[in-house]
Parts: sequence; C-alpha cells; structure tokens
Amino acid sequence: MNFRPYKFNSRIFFYVSGSCLLLLSGMFLLSGIVGLLYGERECVYFAYAFAIVALIGGLVAYGNRNFHTNISKKDGRLIVGLMWILIPLFGALPYAFDAKDFTLTDAIFESYSGYTTTGASVLDDVESVSKAVLFYRSFTQWIGGLGFAILVIMFVRNFPEGAKNLFNAEFNSIEKEKDRPHIKNTVYKIFFLYLFFSIVCCILLSFGEMSVFEAVCNTFATISTGGFSISNGNMGAYSDYSRNVVMVFMFLSGISYFLLIWLARGKFKKVFKDEQLQYYCSIILVCSLLLALYFVFVDNMSFFSGLKDALFYIISTLSTTGFDLKVSRLGLFASTFLILLMFIGGCSASSSTGLKIIRLITLLKYIPVAIKRMFHPRAIIPVRYNGKALRDDEVSLVFGFFFLFFVIFLLGIMLLTVAGNSLLHSIALSAASVSNVGPIMGSVAEGFSYSALGAGSKSVLIVLMLLGRLEIYALIAVVSPTVWKRD
Repeated sequence: MNFRPYKFNSRIFFYVSGSCLLLLSGMFLLSGIVGLLYGERECVYFAYAFAIVALIGGLVAYGNRNFHTNISKKDGRLIVGLMWILIPLFGALPYAFDAKDFTLTDAIFESYSGYTTTGASVLDDVESVSKAVLFYRSFTQWIGGLGFAILVIMFVRNFPEGAKNLFNAEFNSIEKEKDRPHIKNTVYKIFFLYLFFSIVCCILLSFGEMSVFEAVCNTFATISTGGFSISNGNMGAYSDYSRNVVMVFMFLSGISYFLLIWLARGKFKKVFKDEQLQYYCSIILVCSLLLALYFVFVDNMSFFSGLKDALFYIISTLSTTGFDLKVSRLGLFASTFLILLMFIGGCSASSSTGLKIIRLITLLKYIPVAIKRMFHPRAIIPVRYNGKALRDDEVSLVFGFFFLFFVIFLLGIMLLTVAGNSLLHSIALSAASVSNVGPIMGSVAEGFSYSALGAGSKSVLIVLMLLGRLEIYALIAVVSPTVWKRD
C-alpha cells in the first residue's frame, strides 16, 4: 500500500505551544512572587525559569503567528499529545534549579506528576520545602486538571474550525454531548464551574485550621483530583472539618462537568436519572460500607469511625485524587480493594482519570447483550446507555480502550519488576500511575517512598502517568508512524 505523507499543521502547533509557554511563564512569575512575599531565596529559581520560558515562548509564538486556523481530528490529537510532552518538560525548570531538593530526574518526575494530576511526589519532607515550590507544584495540578486544550481554547486564540477537535482529543468519551451548540461556550462553562468550585473550597477550608496558603494549595490539589499534599501527614494532619470539606469537593470533582452544568441550570431530573452518576454514587456507598466493616471487624474500630475513614479513602481513590490519611492499618484486603478501585476512576468529562465509569457501564451492559445475541443471532439487541442505543463501533472502542489499558498496566508491572522493584510494589505503582492516583501508595504499600526509586522506574512511571492522563490515544498518536502517514 502506498502512503502519502500526512501534512501536520506544524505552524499552529508551534503557535499554540509558544502561547502556552507564555502562560507557563506567568505561573513561574506568580510562584516567584509567593516566594518573595515569604522572603525565600527560591524565588530566584522562578525568576530564571520565567526569563527562559517567556523568551522561548514569545519567539516561538511570534514566529508562527501566521497559520491556517483549520485543525483536523488528527491535528487535534497530535497537538494535544505533543503539548502534554512539551509543557511539563519546561515546567520542570524551577525544580531543576533547586538542586537541594531535586535531581534532574526528580524534577522531571515531579513536574509530570503534577501536570497529569497523579500527585506522586519524590519529596519525603514537604514541610521543609519552600512555599514558592509548594505553591507551584500545587498550581501545576490545578492547570493539569483543567487541561491544556481548555486553556488554549479560552486564552490563546479562537479556532472556529478546530476547537471541537482539540476539546475531544483531551476529553475522550463515547458521550459527546455539549452544553451549547458551540464548543467555546461549553469550555467557558467548564472553566467558570472549575473556578467557582475552587473559590468556594478555598473559602471553606480557610474557615478551619488551615492558613490561607494551606487552603489555596489544598484546594488546587482537591479540585484537580491531584492529591499533592503540603503536609507530611497528608490529610491525616488536618481536622475532621477540613477532611470533610475536601471529601465533598473530591466527590464533586469526580462528576461530569456536563451534569454539574445541568444541575446549575435546574435540570434536576436529567441529572439524577443519569446512569453514570447513579453508578458513581452506588460504588461509593457500597464500597465504603464494605471497607468500614473491614475496619470494624479487623481493626476493632467503632462503626462510625470506620465508616468515616472508609468514605474518605473510597472517594479519594475513586475520584483519583489519592489523598491519604497516613494510617498504618491498611492490610492486604484493603490495599487490594483500593487498587481495584483505582482502575475505575470517576465520571467522563471530569478532572478524574482511570477507565471512567461510563466505560464500566458499557462493559457490564454488554455481558447480557452478548449472551442474548449468542442464542438469538439474528436479533438486533443494542447496548443502551441512558436509554439510548450505542452503536457497535462505540462499544468496540470501549473494549479497545479496556484492552489497551490493561496491557499497559501489565507492561508497567513487568518493566518496574525488571527495574528492581518487588512484585507487590510494581503492581501498586503501575495501577496508581496509569490511573493517576499517586499519593495513596503510602498506605497501599507501607513504608514506600517515590524518592527511593531509580531513574529507570521513574521514567516508566512518567510514561504511565502520561498515558493515563491522556486516556492512551492522544499519546499513542504521537509515537505511531501510521498516524503521520495517510493512504
């Protein structure tokens, strides 16, 4: 078969990347100002990073300002995939300058972990790190949870012929509903909803024992479902009030943006009849009860205390936030239970990652349909979601994603084992990274520290984190030769 070269819209990619680097330099500047306010020498690192990235971003954006505005579906996937590789690399600069706390490998790992909202950290003593660095690493999660595509559509430039393809490249789902006919209106709705939740969460946390700085950083980690903590005790260092606030917003952040928009517009019937939300709430309730009973009978806790801790862990894991209570009692059953929940993830079109509940519903509903088709081969029996029949190609994409997800998970285990990690640690690490649920590893594998991993293991985890955040396809598109060619 003869292939003609696919002409990638490179000028628009460089313009978008340069513009995002300028936005990134703004993050460096803001973080440097935080360091300056606290009188920290680390603000110099952010000044250096700001100067370098602003110069490169400005030159690249200006040099590619004349481009064709059309972005095809293939362009959209490639642009999003390449940006997710490029931006976190530049985002590692402030860490790299801080040689006291980070090696070069650690700097890159911490940056990718933040932007992909994994929240796995090489810092064992976060309380000894400067406020500027803590603020920046928390901010990276907030940006990563929102997604680069939304930032591009909102702040870079209007792409009337390609905004939808950029959006769909980052928010992969069989559910392609929009709140408005024009994708930019939908993006604005999502952004302001994300911002509104962030402001409310921050205010509520400030009413507790947290300082304003702690409230801001923990809000960034919660709303993005990232999980970076600024306390050595993680969420176990805070009061029940603060943990309850965090728990509520972790729950909300795992719900589809579209459902939350409909809820704000008073479409209560449509929201509460949604199957994805029903499954999401049911999984949380059933799993919390099971884990609570485990705490009661195995650890002799009171039912109320066991349920309180179980609810926190289940919401933290299912929403892929990964916040930990730093308890030492999680045994093999609870650890296995949480690893299985890591795979599921939250709802589609949310800041959560993982397989997504909409895919779980499709897989579960296909089982009785497949059995019926076996005995009635001529019958037309579709898989239905929210009362609508799904096309066979949509169901096939779900099975394809499911297969790829677990193949990548197994490959991750193999590579991590080869790199010198134990089998249990390799399983937990691979699951936590491909599902972007990093911090909770401390409870699943007690005594574990990301800082102790070798460069090879960290490199494997970076790839797994990227694959998980981009839901596989956008990153595979970047490295697939067939995507860069066409018939």
